[in-house]
Amino acid sequence: MSKKFQNQQHWKPGYNEHDFRSTNERRVTFKTKKSNNKDKGKDWGASIRAHLYDEDIDMGNIAGPSRPGNKYNKKGHRSGSPAPKTMKRKLWEGPSGWYRVTLPYGNKYDKQFLQQTLLEKIKPLPFWPIAWKGAGNIVTFFVDEFKVAEKLHSLHYAIQMPDGFKLIIKVIYGSPNVNIDQELKDKMKLAMANRYNAANKALDLTKFHTDPILQDGFCALYKPIILIAVIEIIGENIPDLEALCLNDNRIQILTFLKKYVEKLKNVRILHLAHNKIRDMSMLDSLIGMPLVELLLDGNPLCDRLKDKALYTSEIRNRFPKIMKLDGIDLPPPISFDLAEEHTLPPSSQTFLCNSEGGTIVRQFLEQYFQLLDSDNRQLLVQAYHENAVFSLTMAYPYGTKDKASNWLNWYSTDNRNLLRVTDSDRRFKLLKKGHVSIVSFLKDMPMTSHDIMNFKVDLTVFTSLMLSLTVSGMFKEIKSGHKHSPIRSFSRTLIIIPAGTGYCICNEELHITNATEDQIKTFKSTPMPPPPAVIVTPPQVSIPNALVPNTSVPNAPLIPEFNGIDDLTKQRMVEALSAQSGMNSEWSTKCLQETEWNFDRATMVFNELHKQGGIPAEAFVK
Repeated sequence: MSKKFQNQQHWKPGYNEHDFRSTNERRVTFKTKKSNNKDKGKDWGASIRAHLYDEDIDMGNIAGPSRPGNKYNKKGHRSGSPAPKTMKRKLWEGPSGWYRVTLPYGNKYDKQFLQQTLLEKIKPLPFWPIAWKGAGNIVTFFVDEFKVAEKLHSLHYAIQMPDGFKLIIKVIYGSPNVNIDQELKDKMKLAMANRYNAANKALDLTKFHTDPILQDGFCALYKPIILIAVIEIIGENIPDLEALCLNDNRIQILTFLKKYVEKLKNVRILHLAHNKIRDMSMLDSLIGMPLVELLLDGNPLCDRLKDKALYTSEIRNRFPKIMKLDGIDLPPPISFDLAEEHTLPPSSQTFLCNSEGGTIVRQFLEQYFQLLDSDNRQLLVQAYHENAVFSLTMAYPYGTKDKASNWLNWYSTDNRNLLRVTDSDRRFKLLKKGHVSIVSFLKDMPMTSHDIMNFKVDLTVFTSLMLSLTVSGMFKEIKSGHKHSPIRSFSRTLIIIPAGTGYCICNEELHITNATEDQIKTFKSTPMPPPPAVIVTPPQVSIPNALVPNTSVPNAPLIPEFNGIDDLTKQRMVEALSAQSGMNSEWSTKCLQETEWNFDRATMVFNELHKQGGIPAEAFVK
């Protein structure tokens, strides 16, 4: 190897073999690009080193001493060249609002002197250095104001110390990781104790990180781990706290507090002003706190919701008892809070809008379902008006067919669900019109056995003209030759009107679905009564004029056979009605004739018409 080559290898410009040998870092090599004529003679390593030297911190003589024949200076620039122009790096505002300040060689100066120097330079801005630490020659601390951080950033190389050294100030946004040890927790307890007002049960944690007790560590409440520790201390030591102030703590996330709201169950006043809360949904984690006063002014969410009415509504949807919001008294909320707690009455299997209708409904349903569960459903023709209308709907529970449930195929053909059947012609065709058509359809339905003991009945309308009721329950389909009989759930809405000495259905809506597991257990645990004798009914009688049927005679058939009444009985009924009503025999006879000699019905009609002044005075002349 020639001497000239050896010299070039040993004295490569800007290279010092001790740069890497003095450290434990792994040495990394990079493949170089294919050289071209333009790159010939350029030392790219020197250019990279020049860029590194232009950073803020000068780490010393990295390039090594100048040697004879070296045309590059220690900063990697060609000798005699003008110094490169460097542009000062701009400081960007960080999302957290916290900034780390590093002072290389700052630890060789007295801490108090250095802090006083910085304070004088950034006036009138406040200067609160948090978590001041010195390690070797380097000092680091944190500030929580962008304007303060920007001002410190602008003072880089602008402050000359007494020894002539120009202070290096490095500022970047960020904050340290924090671990809650026992020492820090004890300091937090002491700081909170100094800020607690026992008389008002109030705790003021405004700018908690600036507390003198916590200056040596980083204890900012915007860190979830710190805020959780504070709430745990509250739960352990001051569970009866009623007012909590968390203003000016850079808090931006609250979702993690959902698990800890129980520890603040007595807090009625909460101040969160001048934090970083951006979205109203962040307050959802605080739902459950009995807040009557809330302060959110200075948070980004207040700027987003310009409509004050909407803003107030959003807050009251989460905290209904709020009376003061952002320092403004609100009108009292409309609420239905009771002064005393009241227990709801137990649920009832039957609802009757009129107690007089109970006997009628019971008797009618007993007779109707006896006929429906019999082998001869043709007898139901007398239970429907000749112009009655009937419709059927079906659905599987929860809207979908469960693999374990039974099919409802038989009912799906005539399913008149208006959400599924949109064609008006088909809707009309699916209606069953007239008592003959309805009973013919009922005869084709699978044979059934209803659980009458567990019927739920709601009588919602009871007048002299009609009754409206809903009956729901369960029935078993009886299929010949099948061991497994499916259990269905049903609901029937019936409009019933007086007919002759009884009642008939003029409109019915039937809905069928599969019974739930609980319903099936109830059905199987209820003993089925033996089938009673079927009441045979004659042809339907014409509808009388606004008559109320008999409600006082128990077990009177409501789908009845019309029996003739002898003259002696009629005479006694006339005498009894005349004595009870005060009418003469002529009008008493007329009343009984129009009610088809039903004494109780005639009495009820008389009372109703008499109240309305519908009976002339001549009816009482004897």
